[in-house]
Parts: sequence; structure tokens; C-alpha cells
Amino acid sequence: MPANLSAPAPKVAFLRGGSVQADSMISTRGLISRLTIRLELYINLIVVPLAVYYGTIAGRYEREKLFHLITASIISASLATLFGMSIRIWKLSGILNAFQGENGDHAAVKLMLLSYPATESIIIVLRWILGLTCVYAIMQLWVGLTWFETLPVFFILLLCVPINSVISYCTTEHLLAPVLMEERIKAVHLPRDSYTLISVSMRTTFIVVSILLIPLITFGHFLFISHLENMRIPGLSVHIFIILALSLAAILVTVHESNAGISSGLKMTVNTLEDLEKGNLDVAPIPLLTKGEIGIISQSVNVLAHSLRNSQEMFEKAFRSSPMGIAIWRLGGGFLVNVNESFTEITGYTRDNMAGRALEDVGLFASPADYDRLVQGLIAREEIRNYETEFITASGDVLTVSISAEIVMLGDESCTIATIEDITEKRALEKEVLSISEKERQKIGQDLHDDLGPHLIGIEVMSELLKKKLQEDIIPSSAEVEKIRSLIEQAIAKTRRLSRGLCPVFLADHGLESLLQEMASNIKEVHGIDCAFTYERSILVEDITACTHIYYIVHEAVYNAIKHGHAGRVDIELLYRDPVVTVSIRDNGTGMVHEEAPQGMGLKIMRFRANMIGADLNIASRPGGGTTVTLSFMHHDHTMKEGPPGQP
Repeated sequence: MPANLSAPAPKVAFLRGGSVQADSMISTRGLISRLTIRLELYINLIVVPLAVYYGTIAGRYEREKLFHLITASIISASLATLFGMSIRIWKLSGILNAFQGENGDHAAVKLMLLSYPATESIIIVLRWILGLTCVYAIMQLWVGLTWFETLPVFFILLLCVPINSVISYCTTEHLLAPVLMEERIKAVHLPRDSYTLISVSMRTTFIVVSILLIPLITFGHFLFISHLENMRIPGLSVHIFIILALSLAAILVTVHESNAGISSGLKMTVNTLEDLEKGNLDVAPIPLLTKGEIGIISQSVNVLAHSLRNSQEMFEKAFRSSPMGIAIWRLGGGFLVNVNESFTEITGYTRDNMAGRALEDVGLFASPADYDRLVQGLIAREEIRNYETEFITASGDVLTVSISAEIVMLGDESCTIATIEDITEKRALEKEVLSISEKERQKIGQDLHDDLGPHLIGIEVMSELLKKKLQEDIIPSSAEVEKIRSLIEQAIAKTRRLSRGLCPVFLADHGLESLLQEMASNIKEVHGIDCAFTYERSILVEDITACTHIYYIVHEAVYNAIKHGHAGRVDIELLYRDPVVTVSIRDNGTGMVHEEAPQGMGLKIMRFRANMIGADLNIASRPGGGTTVTLSFMHHDHTMKEGPPGQP
């Protein structure tokens, strides 16, 4: 954080009645006192001398009348000062004390505080009108001046009001800056449309016109009118020099106060932008010190910093919590910039092991040529999707990974951000599923060759013998015909059994319950254990792929219960709770240790099949308490249809 933002902002004590709580705090009374002293000094050192000088050279007063004019001016100035202070105390105290209320509209109060410099300018106008009216009244009543003799009084009003208004506006804006930096006020958010766009160039032009051009033009016209009879004005060059000097002093004071009022906000804005450029997003909000252009810019920077922080936080959360490994490295040289926890878990390397090292030096890629192809593909297409290669972990294991990467710009440097997924187990499961299918086809082929083939050959031989007997007019016995028929029935049964091996879900055309009921009957017949199936309603599965996976998941669960759990009873249950279909397999076997449950290849394949159809697979087991396998999947309108309810 920049030094100018690290120091605590000055605090404002919002005090009722103006009592001071601590020396380090800016009280309402202290603020008003400082503002009043500053304004009165400027008025008495710059504006009043201008007014007196204008009145002296513009009017034609005798020494006695000039004395009366000065006396009247002192009286009216005192009255005007008291008037201005009264309004200032009432208005500014009300604004500051309004922040004490918990239920008040703090946004409206803050907007009033930002608008107060304009209010102070109005106060100055009113006090000059009041003061000069008093001067006019006193001079009329005291010395009986004519209208022409009191004309300089109104001329002074036209000269001094714009000068004094600009000075008071800028000075008030400067002195209110610490108040607006107080945390409670700074925290109040204002809508964007509440700001007034006043550019720095417009502000400067307004200062010059109000302090220099308006007085000079007005003064020139008045001199022309008042000295029309005699245009020769003694010491005109000296008069012009004095007027220019006082006007220049007014301009310098105004520019100083104006710059001081906005420089702190501008400096904080510039420093904040520099921090953002360096990547430091932990910056404090910039207080709104003015309703002008600088204020709008500072609040826009606040919005920018807030958006960048939110974006960075979202990226960091996604980066840290992603289950996939993420790595960022420089495109030129392959030096690692950052990796997440999942990447370290996949590779076995720690952040310290890889910090600042090149990928080639770490030795992650089993084949350096694969890394070269990855980089070349990124340079050619700027992104790579599902690029499979092998990693060598810190322990020496070889993993199959899938990399998706693209080129991003970090500052002025091209970098690669890549997601790495460990697909070693996925590929092993796919190979295992293919291997199981291949073994099943080989078994069916062997059954065809060793069982059904000889059986059909026997039927052919017996049919050939029957044919010869018929050709020789020998009537075959009914037993021979019955034997052939019996062999044909056996062949049909063998064919049906083999076809179920090739396509076990043919019964699903009659509902998922038909498939599971047939499985339960076969298990009871083949393994000799009690296997019961129950269901509430018929569910028709149209997706053969999903049905096949369901069949093999249930088959594997029952097979595990018999082979590994030594179960004597297995219960299969089919439930439908709109929109979820649940198949549960419970056994009374020995169960299994929870830590060992996911290690078997059979269970991994079950989970793989469940993921393929978007189903949830849950296995609950305890030693000696049996095992319950639950498969749940959504009921989709286009993949499943309800049949009539039934119960075997």
C-alpha cells in the first residue's frame, strides 16, 4: 500500500453543541473557527483593500466624507461578518451533526457537505449585499450623499462579489477535505448521477474571469462614466498596477486553495492507479473530496479497484479450489509462475520444488517431444484442448494426463495457463471394461464352439439318420423324433442363454423390473442362494446403453456379495420417487472395511459405469453387518417411461 494511503485519515468528532472531545479530532467548532479565520484574513487582506481602493479613486469624496465612508464601511463589515458567521455555524453544524443520527439519510447529508462550498459563496454574496446596503444607508443618513456620490458603493459590489465568492468557494473546499476523509463519511456511497462535472480547465477559467476580467472591465466602464467630463486621471498607471497586483494576489490565493482542496484527492488517485498498475490491489478507497471532475475520477478508480479485487478473488478461489491441476508458466523458457494445490497433489512436487524452475528442468514430461509439440501447438493456435501425454511424478510414477492450455498476457509477457487432469485411472478403467467385454465375447465364442456347436452337430447326425430311414421306408420310432425335438429345445435354450450374454438387456423392453427379476432368478438358480427382487412400479428404459450399465452395476454388486461377502441372501429393490429412480442391493454377508472398499477394480468399474450414465453410486458397509449398494439416477422424460405398477 502506498505511504500516503497507509497513514490513518484524520477523524472528525461530530459534536452536538460544538464541544471538543480530543485534540487529535477535528470538532465542528474548530472547523468553523478555522474556516472563518481563513476567510476573514483573505477578505481583509485582499478583497477589502480592493474595495477601499476602488472606492477612493472612483468616488469624488472630500476628506471628511472619506472619513465617514471608512467609518461606515467598518460598521457594515462587522455586521456582515457576524451575519456570515451565524449562517455558517447554523448550516455547517447542522450538516456535520446530522451524521450522528443512525437512521438519517447519510448519503443526502454527505451530498450537502460536498455542496457546502457553493453555500459559502452564497453567504459571501449575501454579506456583501448586506454590508454595502448598510454603508449606503449610513452615508445617506449621516452625511447626505447624493445618488451619484453613493454610486461607487454599488460599483464595489459588482467588483468584490465574484472575487470573494471564488476565494470562499475554494477555501471552503480545501478545509472540508479532512472532514470528507473521515472513515464514517468516506464509507457513505453516493450515486454516480449526484456528481457535477466541473473540469480543471473550467475551474481555472472561472477563477481568472471572476477575479481579473470582471473587475477590470467593470472598473474601466465606471471610470469612463464617472470621469466623463475629465478623462485625465492622475496616476492612472499606478492605479492599474495596484489593481493588477491585488488581483494577482487574489488569483494566487484562489489557485492555492483550489489546488490544496483537490490535490490530496488527486494525489491519492494517482498513487492508487500506480499501485493497481503494479498489481497491488489491496488499496484503500479514495474519499470523495469534490463534486467536480477529480471526484468523479477518484470514485471511478474506486469502482475499478473494487472490480479488480473481486475479479482477483474469484480467480484465486477458482485457482485454489479447482479439483484439476492448474499451472501458469512463461511461454518463453517454460519457467513456472504459479501452481495450485491440485497440481502439487498430482505431480507430488511442492511449490518450493517448482518455484522459478523450467518445466524441462523439473522433468514432468516423460517425453520432451510431447512438451515441444504442446508449445508449438500453442504458438500456432493459441490454445490446446485435451492434449494427452505422460507425466513423471516426484516419486517416479508415470501418469496419463490431459492438458488444456491457452496463451494469456501477464503484464507484457506471454504466459501459458494450463489445466491438468489425471486420467490414469480413467484410461485403466476403460481398458478394463474393454477387456471384460473381450473376455465375455471369448467365453461366448468358446461356448459356441464347445457346447452349442457339438450339440447342433448331434442334432444334424440324428436328423441324417432319420432321413435315411425315411428314404428306406423305415418308419422311425416316436422316441427318436422326441429325442431330436428335445435336443432342439436344448439348443434353443443354449442360444437364448448365449444371446443374453451378448445383449443382457433384451428384457428391458418389458421394463427394468423384468431385467432385474430375470437376474435374481438366474442368481438363485446358478449360485443356490436366496435372491429376492421387489419393486413398486414398472419403469421402461429406452436407453439401451444406460440399461446395460445398470445391469452390470447390479450384477457386479451381487457378484461381490456372493464371492467376497459370502452372503447367503441378497435383496434387490427398485424404487421410484419422482424424479429419482433407485436400485438398492442389500446382502447379509461379512461386509468390508470402509478404507478398503474403493480399492477393488470391480468397485471402480461400478463407479465408472455410474458416472457414464450420470448416476450416483453409494456403498455402505461394515464388517459383519453386510453391504448395501445404492444406485440413484434421474427419471428423464425421453429416456424412461412408467409402466403399470406391479409386484412379483
